[in-house]
Amino acid sequence: FAVTNHRVIVKTGLLARRTIEINIARVESVQVDQDIFGRLLNYGAITVIGTGGTKEPFTMIDNPQQFRRMVQQDQG
Repeated sequence: FAVTNHRVIVKTGLLARRTIEINIARVESVQVDQDIFGRLLNYGAITVIGTGGTKEPFTMIDNPQQFRRMVQQDQG
């Protein structure tokens, strides 16, 4: 993943690549879900919630809490 002052970019998959780019101004919130193993091994699922209620879910993301912090910093 990458967070710039303009966009949130998330890429997943090895064989089938999925890339989502969202304008940072259109991100309302980032939801992080981690089970016990995810907390121990520092991975989890994130859902980027945009204006209008659009949701972009991503699973098996490294450092999901860091991702959320980066989005919040660039928004404020």
